[in-house]
Formats: sequence, structure tokens, C-alpha cells
Amino acid sequence: MTTEKKTNVNALYGVLGLLVVVLAVAVYMLLDTRKNLNLVSTDLAEKTEFFRVEKDSLEGELRNIYFRYDTLETNSLELQVEMQQQKEKIEKLISIQADDAYKIRMYRKEMETLRTVLRSYIVQIDSLNMQNQELLAENKQLRNTELRLSTEKKQLEEDKTQLEEIKDLATMLQASQIDMHMLNKRDKESDRIRTAVKVRVDFVLRANNVALMGEKKIFLRIIRPDLVVLGSPELEVIDFNEEQIPASASRVINYENEDLPVSIFWANDGEIVPGEHTVELYSEGKLIGMSSFVLK
Repeated sequence: MTTEKKTNVNALYGVLGLLVVVLAVAVYMLLDTRKNLNLVSTDLAEKTEFFRVEKDSLEGELRNIYFRYDTLETNSLELQVEMQQQKEKIEKLISIQADDAYKIRMYRKEMETLRTVLRSYIVQIDSLNMQNQELLAENKQLRNTELRLSTEKKQLEEDKTQLEEIKDLATMLQASQIDMHMLNKRDKESDRIRTAVKVRVDFVLRANNVALMGEKKIFLRIIRPDLVVLGSPELEVIDFNEEQIPASASRVINYENEDLPVSIFWANDGEIVPGEHTVELYSEGKLIGMSSFVLK
């Protein structure tokens, strides 16, 4: 019985030893698992922090790209629409929670694409701005040329007008040595109005080598002291300064660019009055001479 009891005690010790070993192994495995869990937790925390820092960095770069898009200015409506679409894409990327390697890679890839597109827009806008500057320079040059041509044209027109005026003056006939005589019934000169039946106006058409030769019609106007024009039986008029003015008499002569004495007669119908009378001579719509005479 004593032997059986001893055997039971040994068996109990063996079970206890085994339990101790199992417990030791369990404790070891528990400690190892906890260590691994700590390592995994630390690694996860490090990776989470890395992803956060990486996302913040990428997000900062995206915001810089967004700001660059904001600073670009262009008059091209097509580019404006495209850049607005890129800005909206950036806003969507910034809103993504990039918390793993895949999302970070996608984030970076999209950012590089946005950078490339941004550079292409910068090149296009610079090119358009350069073209605009060239066009503005060309427009300014064209405006300057147009202004210069307009000024030159105006100057040419003024010169042409002056030349035409000079030509008109140069070709215009001139009457000099104007004299007025009253004639009686016997065509003798008279000093008295009451005995005058007609008036003779004598003058000389001066030589003018640049005037056109040929027939010229000379008009005479006799103006009384009361500014009444002594009329002609034919009611002749003169085209002068775009108006028609009454004439007293006229005569057609043949002008050969040399001094030519001319006389024009006016029949007195009793309209002459005492006082100063003005005599005017016209040809080709121009006043070619005038003088005044006192009649008694």
C-alpha cells in the first residue's frame, strides 16, 4: 500500500511538472505575441504617420498647383474651361483620405499629371500672350501708319487745294486801268448824268502766259451809291461763289495771253444817280477787277 501511494505521488509530481512546462511555454508564447503585437502596432503607427506626412506634403503641393492655376490669366475661353476642370480635379484629390500606399501612389500620379498639364497651359498662355503682344505691337504700328497716312493724305489734300488755288490765281485774268465814261447821243464823253445816254467802261486784260487762250466772256456790274445794281435788258446773271448775282452788261472777247484793251457799254435808262458808283468786272466766275467813280 505504501508503494502504491508513492507511485501516486510521483505521478502527481510529473503532472505538475508538465503543467509548469506548459505554463512556461504559454507565458513565453504570450510574451512573444505581445512583443509582436507591439512591433506591429509601432509599425502601423509609423506607417500611418508616414502616410499622413506624405499626404500633407502632396496636399500642399496640390494646393500650390491650384494656386498656380489661379494665377494664370488668359482670354482664351477654351483654356479657361479646361483650367477650371483641372482645379475641380485638384479639389476632389484633396478631399480623398489617402491612408494607404495605393492611394498615395494614385495621389502622386495624379499630381504629376496635373503638373504636366499645368506646364502645357503655361506654355500655351505664354505663347498666346506673346502673340497678343505681337498683335498689339502690329496694331499700334498699323494705327501709327494709318495716322501717318491720314496726316499725309490731309497734307496732300491741303497742298492740292493750295495748288489749285495758286493755279486759279495764276490762270485768272486781271483787269487793270479801269475807267468809266458817260456818253451823250453823239457818243461824245459827257460830264453830266442828265445828258448821258450810255456808259462805257474801258479796261485792259493783262497778259497771262498760263491762262487758257480763246473766247472769254467778261461781265460788267455797275453798282449805284444805294447799292442797287444797274441791270441789263437780258437780265444776265453771274455765277459767283455758288450764287447768281445780276450783271449790268457783258461782252465776249478773244484772249491770246497778251494785253488786250476792252470796252463794255451799258445803255442808260435813267437809273444812274449822282454819287459814287462801283464798277466790277468778272470772268469765269471770278472777280478780275474793280474801281469806283463819282458821277455828277
